[in-house]
Amino acid sequence: MLSRVADALFWMSRYIERSEHVARMLDVSFNLELDLSAVVPGSYDLHWMGLLNAMQQPASVVERYPDSSRRDALMQWFTFDGNNPHSISSCVTRSRANARGVRGSIPNEVWKELNKLYWQLRDEDFKKRATESPSEYYGAVEEGSHAVQGMCDALMAHDEGWQFIQLGKFLERFFITVRFVDVHNELLRELTDPADLPLANLHWAGVLRCCAGYHAYQRMHVGRVEPGRVLDLLLLNPGVPRSARFCLEAALKSLADMYGEGLSRRRTESKCERLLGKALSDLRYADLNALAATTDGLHIFLTDLLDRCTEASLALQEMYSV
Repeated sequence: MLSRVADALFWMSRYIERSEHVARMLDVSFNLELDLSAVVPGSYDLHWMGLLNAMQQPASVVERYPDSSRRDALMQWFTFDGNNPHSISSCVTRSRANARGVRGSIPNEVWKELNKLYWQLRDEDFKKRATESPSEYYGAVEEGSHAVQGMCDALMAHDEGWQFIQLGKFLERFFITVRFVDVHNELLRELTDPADLPLANLHWAGVLRCCAGYHAYQRMHVGRVEPGRVLDLLLLNPGVPRSARFCLEAALKSLADMYGEGLSRRRTESKCERLLGKALSDLRYADLNALAATTDGLHIFLTDLLDRCTEASLALQEMYSV
């Protein structure tokens, strides 16, 4: 496969996946704010701080909108602002640009769906309604992402090009899930007072919803949301499609399937597979309870996983830039 095509398919997939995650996080945050205001009136900034930290954005971005409330400023920054590479607008635009460059390598239906989502989000009337009814706007992003991914799976030959799409999707999921879990574990671990239990439960339920794991959690566990169980599900559960373990296993499978198609093993490929395999092995056998019991144990462990998978992603890009 040409390196240009592989790169475009990889980033088309990563950007549309990122737009979906940002949309879900914003939608959950707005609803969580309503729930939190009923539990602790006037004190619900922690979930917005979690969103900023998870997306690696400074708190100072709210200063870009001096006439807006904190919530409205963050909505503008993460939804419409083209200067933010993680905004929904930026991600969908970049995903579409990558798809346009390789239209001959993707089904026409995939291009049409991505193009339709792009123009829908640029419609001024639809953007205005986003302020009044954010769930409608963010729901459209999630549905568009699901449609694009579903069409890729259903209509494309599962060859080398499709495997690059899978790699982009699952690596992006891994990064966002692990960052979100890490950030919120750091923010919420101090809420140990019994009086803070309702507040902590709402936040951990929000973490599950942001990572599309709430339904799976409720099917496995009856009762309140417990941090240890949330960590186990989002990091270690091999059957949850957005868990860290599921994503790493899927990424490694895509690499193995590409090799099976006859792609020659180069040094950079071996490095990528080795890094992801080592990260997966460490994750499978991690004692989360022991790590979480120490002050920075889990944070150090997850940061190391992210660093190794970042290195693996760079090695993958080197593989098809040669």
